[in-house]
Amino acid sequence: MPLRILGERELELLGDVIAHGPLGSVGHGRMVGRFEREFAATVGARFGVAMNSAMSALHAAVITAGAGAGDEVICDPVVVFGAMAAMYANAVPVFVDVHPVSWNMDPSKIEQHITERTKAIVVTHMCGLPAEMHSIMQVARRHNLFVIEDCAHAVLATYAGKCAGTWGDVGVFSFQESKQLSLGDGGMAVTNSEEVAGQLALHASAPRFASVGYGLHYNFRMTEVTAAVGVGQLERIHGYIEGFRAVGRAYSEGVAGCPWLTLQAGPDQAVNTYHLWGCRFDGDQHGVSREDLQRMLAEEHCEVGFYTGLPAYRHPVIAQRLAHALDCPCYTGAQNQYLDGLCPVAEDLAPRILLAGTWVTLDHARATAEKLQRVIRRLG
Repeated sequence: MPLRILGERELELLGDVIAHGPLGSVGHGRMVGRFEREFAATVGARFGVAMNSAMSALHAAVITAGAGAGDEVICDPVVVFGAMAAMYANAVPVFVDVHPVSWNMDPSKIEQHITERTKAIVVTHMCGLPAEMHSIMQVARRHNLFVIEDCAHAVLATYAGKCAGTWGDVGVFSFQESKQLSLGDGGMAVTNSEEVAGQLALHASAPRFASVGYGLHYNFRMTEVTAAVGVGQLERIHGYIEGFRAVGRAYSEGVAGCPWLTLQAGPDQAVNTYHLWGCRFDGDQHGVSREDLQRMLAEEHCEVGFYTGLPAYRHPVIAQRLAHALDCPCYTGAQNQYLDGLCPVAEDLAPRILLAGTWVTLDHARATAEKLQRVIRRLG
């Protein structure tokens, strides 16, 4: 493990959908509701709202937070998806720098970015390592801010014994093909608020004929077929997570003692479930060049590689101001200029992140770790 298993159980559930009739959740579908309930219970939330992708769920969560034109949404700058969700809602992303070792949002830097326009915080649990949610929630509650957790990497990851996604107002999970719970595509929002669940559901199930025109709601619903696979895969998730963690440990053993590779790490109360394994490259401080490392990784056929190298605000959609939100005439704030030096830790970190996938067997991970050790020895 982890090996993705799609077998008799999934076929049985799909057969139930075919025999029952509707392939869509509108009307008399049963499987989406079942998947919502069972997934929410698995992570310890009261309500689940299934959607066609995590990006859709993030978008719906930002809308539910009440963020729109002229409003601000605080995001972390290592990944771009929280910022995208804000801009989809015509809100402006405001970036808060990350911790250099955990790669997650630094709670001590949030408050200085809060203004009268701030509506929400989107917190990413990077690679499966939970952010410091206790401190983040303290800041959010002091300022009455809506908290959205991006858990696309973090199924069953925990902070202080509580699952990622259940600390804030909404937790968003991804079921895209590469993720820990893989359905080909799909997403889920979880919440402990019945009111919030109802607002999210407007975008997961609309437009229904009776509700058309009563609000600007989206059509993000999941199909019964996807949900059936989800129910089957959810029964296997604890085994998958155990496998991901074993793979992560194997990779970590491969870099043990290397002075120029530093593992991603959080506080003791953060339990990583390793959608990705990662470490930070500081070879330039030890006479090891990025180019030499890349060349030797290729020569050893070692499946470890560098991240995009870009903080979120250097992606073209933001840097070239391609989103309407960034030029909204009602917005006059200074925080959306996104100049170099905005998040110095993220700018230094992004081109240094080395990642490896965890959807591999433990034997494969150990072989990759051995290749990585050979590269480290060759580079001295």
